[in-house]
Amino acid sequence: MDSFRRILFWLLEGTKGGATRIKLLRILIKKPSNIRQLSISSGLDYKTTEHHIDLMEKNSILECVGNKYGRVYFISEKILNEDDFLKLLKSGE
Repeated sequence: MDSFRRILFWLLEGTKGGATRIKLLRILIKKPSNIRQLSISSGLDYKTTEHHIDLMEKNSILECVGNKYGRVYFISEKILNEDDFLKLLKSGE
């Protein structure tokens, strides 16, 4: 298992916040959004959403376009090519 797949596993399945991050990724795979939109769509607090988004961005799971409140987040191409990731996202739908 390469280091990126280990990070992906740790962030999504190996930690307490993994379920929350998967929830946010399921929203983002359907529609890129900013933190406020994600917070509303997921029913999570803004700061909680921001924490999980920041963590995923730092670990190259998400990419963004824009500045400050207008930043729109996308799932990175790097993980969209991971079959295990796509199976994980689709397993709970």
